[in-house]
Amino acid sequence: MWNRKTFIASIILPILIVSSMTLVGAEAPFSVSPGEFTVRDAPPMGEPYTIPETIIVWNRDNIERVVSITTEIPPENSVTLGYKPIPNENWVTPFPSSVSIPENSYAEIQLSFSIPRWENLTDKKWEVWIPVERQSLPGEPVAYRVIVKMKIETTKELPPVSKGINYLVLFAAGLLIAIVLIGVGIWYKMRPRRKRARVLV
Repeated sequence: MWNRKTFIASIILPILIVSSMTLVGAEAPFSVSPGEFTVRDAPPMGEPYTIPETIIVWNRDNIERVVSITTEIPPENSVTLGYKPIPNENWVTPFPSSVSIPENSYAEIQLSFSIPRWENLTDKKWEVWIPVERQSLPGEPVAYRVIVKMKIETTKELPPVSKGINYLVLFAAGLLIAIVLIGVGIWYKMRPRRKRARVLV
């Protein structure tokens, strides 16, 4: 039977359907990719190094936006099966940790690892979360926050000790010896010479 409620529903329902389709088809004003990835053969080097994977942060708003990037240890019961929470979130450093993204543009976030050179850190599977948060403007009720899940698999053995420092020490020592020898040579040439006494026969 056609009544007032049926009439109102017939008008509102199409509007809701069209609105939902528009929201699904529209691009989000703030997005982050990838949402999850794995870094394999990460060596516990004891010194920082940058991995090739990057995080892309999109600002599709019509104004400039500030985004902050941090790291955190995930809860034990929330990590991927077969992985454990990373022991120290400071072993992973995003840079920049804060960035201002122009309107309709994006920023690339790089990740630096600094895993201690310890034997007990080889052959491990960890998960670390990287929250990416868009700062809210005055009057905005909430701030967008996306968590990127990064899984790390360390090498089965410690990497060879870097010889770069040894070469640097040798180079510095050689340079110092060369400077000393040059200085001695200049001093020898410029020192005043004593006149020898002439012997009369």
